[in-house]
Order: sequence, then structure tokens, then C-alpha cells
Amino acid sequence: MTRKDLSPVDLETAAPATGTMSRRRLVAGAGLAGLAGALFVDRRVFAAVDDPAQTDERPNVPTDADSAVLDLVIGFELAVSELYRRKLEAGTGSDALADAVGVMAENHQAYAQAIAGATGLSAGEANPSLVAALRNGFEGSDEEFFAAAHEVEQAAVSTHTDALGNYESNEAILVTASILIAEARHATVLADLLGVDDLDVLFGNEQGPLSLTGGDS
Repeated sequence: MTRKDLSPVDLETAAPATGTMSRRRLVAGAGLAGLAGALFVDRRVFAAVDDPAQTDERPNVPTDADSAVLDLVIGFELAVSELYRRKLEAGTGSDALADAVGVMAENHQAYAQAIAGATGLSAGEANPSLVAALRNGFEGSDEEFFAAAHEVEQAAVSTHTDALGNYESNEAILVTASILIAEARHATVLADLLGVDDLDVLFGNEQGPLSLTGGDS
């Protein structure tokens, strides 16, 4: 499998997201989010990944149980990508913000494709329930969008973190860990756009995991 490099560079390509926010500030936010992502993840999971005794006992290829969950996660990631695209269709306060939104939309689509590549599943359809439930916030004002997108990215991190402990294969764990850290970067950048300076918000996560069973958000 050839993975997309889920590094802070993904956000560095975006222009300033508001008239008062410089490119340097956006890039700095992405860097801070890398630290936030590390804090969000249960370190015991990475310890298990790095432990040869446990790694050797797990299958490398996702099991049927892993694939069943990851199939739902693909629908979630494509839904988030669609929500960002709906923001682009609804309009943004600046071309710079449109660039940043476009980057995040493309990232989430790439995450769905990365999971599909690891499992052999199809990266086909977005979760319609999630799109319907969240579209209003994404199609509203820029401030409403920042708040809605921040909540979604944090929920994504919680959802992936919750699933990590249940995956049976190394590949499912590794691809999910790389994705959730990238989404934590998104969350921190969005919090910065909201004007948040509370470190508990910037480096914490109060959102719980989503229930993706049966196509429900």
C-alpha cells in the first residue's frame, strides 16, 4: 500500500484562512496540532504497536472484523469531505479560507482512500446520515463553520482512538493512527481560527466517539 504522507505539510499549502490570519500563523497552528494529536492518542496503543511480541502475534492484513469497522469509517471520512465541499459551495468570507477548506476536504477524501487501499474495500459513498445531521453548521456563516468543523474533527479523533484498541491487525492500527493525528491537526487549526486560547481546548478533546453502526452518525 502506498500511503499519503499525512504530515503538517498538508495544511501548509493552505493560504491564510481569514484576513487577519497570516500564512505563518496557519502553519504554526498545524505544527501545534501535531502535538495535540500526540496528546489525544492513547499511548498504550503505540506501545503495543512498537512491542515486537504483540506486533508479531497480530495479522498484518486487516481481519474481517477490522474491515467491517473500517468500511463504516470510510463512509464517515467521505461524509466529512463532503461537508467541507458543501462549505465551499455555500461560500466563504475569503478566497484564503476557501483554499484551507479545500485542503481539509481533500485530506479526508485521501484518508478514506488510504483505508480502502489497506483493506481492499471500496471508497465509494459518504455516510448520508452524518451529512444530513451536520450540513447546517457547515453551510452557515464562517464562524458557525469553524465551530461545527472543530467539533467534527475532535469527534473524528475520538472515534478513531476508540476503535484503535479493538483492531486486530497491524495495518488497521497503523493507518488509523496516522489519520487521527492528522485530524487532530485540523482540530487545532480550527480552534485557532475560532480565537480559542484556552490550552485545555487546544490540547484536549471533550467530544466522544461517534456510533457509526448501521450508517448512523
